[in-house]
Amino acid sequence: MKSLYDTDTRRVPALLPLVCALLFFVGFEMGGFQLVLRGVSTEFSMTATGAGLLVAAQNAGIMLMPPLFGSLSDRIGKKRVLLLFSLIFCLGCAFTGLSRGVLPFILGVFLIGSGYSVCECTGSAALADAYPEKSAKYINLSQCMLSAGAVVSPVLTQGVMDTLQWSWRFVFLLCAVMYIPLILLLGKLRFGAAPKNAATAERSVMLDFLRSPVFLLLFLSILLYVGLENGVGYFTESFFTLQLSSASLGAYAISAYWAAMALSRLLCGLITLPAHRTLCIGLGVSALLFALLAASGTPYVALVLCGLIGFSFGPIWSLLIDLAAKEFPSRSGAAIGCMSAGCGMGGVLFPALVGATADTLDLRFAFLLLAAAALAACALCYAVLRRKSAPTEH
Repeated sequence: MKSLYDTDTRRVPALLPLVCALLFFVGFEMGGFQLVLRGVSTEFSMTATGAGLLVAAQNAGIMLMPPLFGSLSDRIGKKRVLLLFSLIFCLGCAFTGLSRGVLPFILGVFLIGSGYSVCECTGSAALADAYPEKSAKYINLSQCMLSAGAVVSPVLTQGVMDTLQWSWRFVFLLCAVMYIPLILLLGKLRFGAAPKNAATAERSVMLDFLRSPVFLLLFLSILLYVGLENGVGYFTESFFTLQLSSASLGAYAISAYWAAMALSRLLCGLITLPAHRTLCIGLGVSALLFALLAASGTPYVALVLCGLIGFSFGPIWSLLIDLAAKEFPSRSGAAIGCMSAGCGMGGVLFPALVGATADTLDLRFAFLLLAAAALAACALCYAVLRRKSAPTEH
């Protein structure tokens, strides 16, 4: 009887569509949570600060779990870890959707963050292992599906709540239900064998990461980038309401951001782009767009700028993750797990930093802060480009 672990991951044609499906509902939860956060906090009689803690609880799971289980996926196989955390995501969504108090809700979103972050990084690592020559394209396609889920979710959830008078719980319960068949399909899928040198890799992996200037630059870049994503996701609606007096366009701005990101990721999944230069251009352009958004006084201009920011962001996460996996090909799970910890750190730090800036000054200064962070990330990626293109690297 053949093992569930095939000796060649390239014989897994179903891997890409299954990872895309898993990430679609991750995006569905992300976009839906952004939409219903205010309703959740109202039901539980929470202040804006309390609502921020709910976001931080989800990002805490993102920060903690992938580094712990990324290395484990290199030792025992990515399939087992992906199965476990798909189940955790499913249970977290069910727990959150059925919660009747704030503490159960916080536990639920922590499980959601833990589950989807490990699914995202382990699924990306599995694609990098299975398709090394096309990994950047395929990871971009999977991220395109995540963005598509985040586009569909607010529109569908709002329609269901308005038409059927259902509560915010719909978004979480739907994700829980839809993950059940995906988990069953995942259980039948063959994955590649864990690397034979995984035990040795685990002992030295953190030292290797710390000794790699390129990896450290990539880690700081993704920390800043995910901070930028959170800045757009959780403060755009407030910007349109408080600064532009156009609350009705706030939801459309978030949808435009995600839709443009999905389009950008789709395009980058179909064509081959020079990774390092694409990172520098995307982050540099986004810095300019954030500055223009901070200065904007016209709601429709700001709406277009939000879409352009999403488009410029499109390939950045996938390229940073793919470059980290290529730095340590035999330990791709551990490398991507550590990168995901940077994602969690950015997701925890930036909402608090941007919120404090908005309270102290206003949201226009907060978006200028995001412009500065985008420039800093651009500089870090340029440093990676210089190192990789140096003669000593060839």
